[in-house]
Amino acid sequence: MTEVARPLTGPWLATPRTARALLIGATCATGVLAPARATFAGAEQVGPTVAWWALATGLVAVHLYHAFGTIGPSPGFTGESTDHTVGDHRPRKWRVSFALLTALVYLPMIWAPTTWGISQVFVVASAALLFRGGLRRFLVTAPIAATAAGTGQLIPAVEVVAVFTTLAGCLVGATQLVRAVHRLDRTRTALADQAADRERLRVSRDLHDLLGHSLSAVSLKGDLAAALLPGDPDAAQSEIHGIGGLARDTLRSMRRVTLGEHTISLHAEVLGATELLSAAGIAIDHDLALPLPPEVDKVFAWATREGATNVLRHSTARACSIVAGRREGAFFLEIVNDGVHHANGTGKGLSGLTERTSALSGTVSARRGGDGRFRLILVIPEGTP
Repeated sequence: MTEVARPLTGPWLATPRTARALLIGATCATGVLAPARATFAGAEQVGPTVAWWALATGLVAVHLYHAFGTIGPSPGFTGESTDHTVGDHRPRKWRVSFALLTALVYLPMIWAPTTWGISQVFVVASAALLFRGGLRRFLVTAPIAATAAGTGQLIPAVEVVAVFTTLAGCLVGATQLVRAVHRLDRTRTALADQAADRERLRVSRDLHDLLGHSLSAVSLKGDLAAALLPGDPDAAQSEIHGIGGLARDTLRSMRRVTLGEHTISLHAEVLGATELLSAAGIAIDHDLALPLPPEVDKVFAWATREGATNVLRHSTARACSIVAGRREGAFFLEIVNDGVHHANGTGKGLSGLTERTSALSGTVSARRGGDGRFRLILVIPEGTP
């Protein structure tokens, strides 16, 4: 199924665009620190100012390559599978890019170790995103520990640890935020697609059950009108008018189905089935222990409609019974008819009925019994709806 992009709703930070902007902003803000310190230290001591800012731009670009490459599939990046402790992807040729990042950090430190040392946070953050296991722990802790030890004093060492940890944590945290928002975006899209699929299935199932019953009734009334026309034109005309009314009712029901407003009840469907089957010359008997829980009543109503339709279309029945109530801790519906054509019930109607019943942890049985009668039985445990 093709994934359709849908806009996220919710807090402003829960959008992929905003999260990416936060990541880029945090990275750029961190990248400013080293060249700004080098610039304020004086060009005659630390080299041309433009060179420092160019190096900082390269650092930011390479780290963003690492960050966006670990987020997941996105334009310009191809990921390779890794474990799930930090991320599921790493950018293409990430070892080469990490070596480049290391060079951009440590080579300038030959000329400006103090002012450029803060740029090591990019090595720490990229190592945390790219590497795994013991090597990651070493690459994350070694720059911080070496820089802290190089101060030779306790207070400056604590400051180095605090600053490096905070800055690297912000870079990694911003990347994790973007990854989480992207996953949330994909999850919401998938849920929206699933909801749309469920709605299409509901409409398809309801229309099938509705039209199957209505068209069977139209066919029956049409045949009856044709049979009555030679001997009883008035009765034939009445049946023809009934067809028109049934068509209008069906149209209204179709509109309600598409809007999710269609209501159905077991009592009304049993009355409709009685009228329909009686018009076909089928003796019908019913025994309903009402009321039932609304969800159970609805499923049994659809089952009655489907069962009555199948009696007309797939049998030469002379008698039919509909019984509903409670027994042995469950609600049940049983529709029995004779004149069976097929041993077992199959088809989309019974498949849809099984889906409705399964949603309430119930079961459907449709088969021919030893007495030659066809039985459609639904059982739904009490307390499930």
